[in-house]
Amino acid sequence: MIASPLMLMTVILPLASLFLAIRPQWQTIYRYSLPLLPLPAILAGLMAELHHWLELPWLLIGGLWGLDELRQTFLLLTSVLWATAGIFAVGYLETRKLRPFCLFWALTLTGNLGLIISVDLASFYSFFALMTFAAYGLVVHERTDEANRAGRVYLAMAVAGEMALLTGLLMAAHQAGSTLLTELPGAIAESDRSGMIIALLVSGFGVKAGLPFLHFWLPLAHPVAPTPASAVLSGAMIKAGLLGWLVTLPFGELSLPAWSNTLVVLGAIGALGGAALGLKQVRPKTVLAYSSISQMGLITLMVGAAMANMEQAATLFSVIALYALHHGLAKGCLFLSTAVELPTQRRFRWTLWLLIALPGFSLAGLPFTSGAAAKLAMKAELKLEQYDFAVAEYLPLIMTAGAVATMLLIWRFIWTLHQSARRGHNHPFKWLGWVAATVCSLVGFWFLPGARSEAGHSWFVLTPGELWSLCWPIVVATAIAAVGWFTRGRNGSDLG
Repeated sequence: MIASPLMLMTVILPLASLFLAIRPQWQTIYRYSLPLLPLPAILAGLMAELHHWLELPWLLIGGLWGLDELRQTFLLLTSVLWATAGIFAVGYLETRKLRPFCLFWALTLTGNLGLIISVDLASFYSFFALMTFAAYGLVVHERTDEANRAGRVYLAMAVAGEMALLTGLLMAAHQAGSTLLTELPGAIAESDRSGMIIALLVSGFGVKAGLPFLHFWLPLAHPVAPTPASAVLSGAMIKAGLLGWLVTLPFGELSLPAWSNTLVVLGAIGALGGAALGLKQVRPKTVLAYSSISQMGLITLMVGAAMANMEQAATLFSVIALYALHHGLAKGCLFLSTAVELPTQRRFRWTLWLLIALPGFSLAGLPFTSGAAAKLAMKAELKLEQYDFAVAEYLPLIMTAGAVATMLLIWRFIWTLHQSARRGHNHPFKWLGWVAATVCSLVGFWFLPGARSEAGHSWFVLTPGELWSLCWPIVVATAIAAVGWFTRGRNGSDLG
C-alpha cells in the first residue's frame, strides 16, 4: 500500500538529511534540500488511505502510525507551510550559521510531522518533545542577547509544559490500560481523577498553543527567530498543541460545562487581550505574534464549546480543523512578508502591498476568502440553542469583538511593516517561497481535502446577511484605524 512508505518517509527523509551536516562543504546542498524534506508528508496527506494504520512493533514499546480526517488536515497544513517556508529559507539564509539552522530545522520538522501521524502515546510524545526542544535552536539562532533571553523563557516554559503533558498522558494511559491515543478520551471520562488529568493536558498542550498566561514565549521568540522559523512556529507548531487537545481530551464522551466555561473564558481573554497588546507593538513580527495568540483564543473558544455538548463535538472538530488550516496558511504568508524587500518601482510596490494585505484581510474574514469560510462555519456551529453552559450567551459578542480586533491588528501590522520595510532586490527563492505561500493561502486552500469537505462547496455563494456579517466588522475596524492614523498625523504621536 502507498500509505506505509509515505508515512515512513515523512519522518525518515528529514532525519536522513542530518547526514548532510557532517561535512561543512555539504552545507550548500543541505540548504537547497530544505524545501524537499516535507514532500513525502504532502504526498501522504493527498494520497494515503485514511484509517490505514501502520504497525511498527520494533519502535519503542510498539508504534502505530496513521491518518484520519483530522490528522490529514493538520498534516497538509504543516507540510505545505514547512515546504513554502523552506523555499523561502533558501533565499533568506546566509552562509554564516547555515549548518546549525538546517540541523535544527530538520529536527523540528521531523518532530512536527511525526507527532501528527502518531497514534500511539510513545511515538506521539517522543516527536512532540523532539519538536519542542529542537525549536530552541531556531529561536536562539542569531545568538544575540535578545535571542538568548527569548530562548531561556521558551526553554523554561517548554520544560514546564512537557512535565505537565507527560504526567497527564501517563495518568491517562494508566487509566486506559493502553498506550493508544484513541483509548485515552474514554479512559479520562471514566477516571476518578479526570479533572486533574484534563488540567495537566490543557496546560501542557496550552504552552504550545499560546493559551493565555502560558503564552509569554510567543511574543519573545517570534521577533528574534529567523523569518522562515517564525512562519512555522506560528503557522504550524502552535497547532501541535491544538491537535494534542483534540486527540486526548474526552470530547464526545461526556459534556463538561465547567471546563467549557473555563476554556471559553480563556479563549475570550486570548482573543481580545492578545489583540489589545498587539496594538501597542512597534515591530511587525511582534504584532503577528500577538495576532496568533488572539486567533488561537478564538480556536480555544471553539474547543471550549465542543466540551460543553458531547453531541456537537464531532461537528465542531471539522470547523476547528478548517479554522486551523486557514489561520496557519495565512499567518505563514504574513510572517514571510516581513522579510520581503519592496521593489524600487512605485507601481510594483502597490501590487506587492496588495498581495501582502490579502492574507491579512482573509484573517479578518474578507468575503470569498478562506477566512470568510472559516468564520461563517464557526458562526453556523456556535448556535446558542445547541449549548447550555454559563457563558454561552456571550459567544456572539466575543466573536464579533474578535472580528473587529483581528482587522485592527492587521492594520497595525501593515502600518508597522510600512515603517520598517526596506527597498531592494530579493533572492529568487525568497520571491518563490513567499508567492507559493500566498497562493496556497488564497487559492490552494480551497483544493485541500479538509477545506473541500467542510467549506469548498458553499462559501462562494453568500446571502446578503452573510455578506453584511463579514463586512461590517472590517468596516468598523478600518474606520477606527483611519481615525487613529489621522490623529497621529495631527499630533505626531504613534498609533496605539
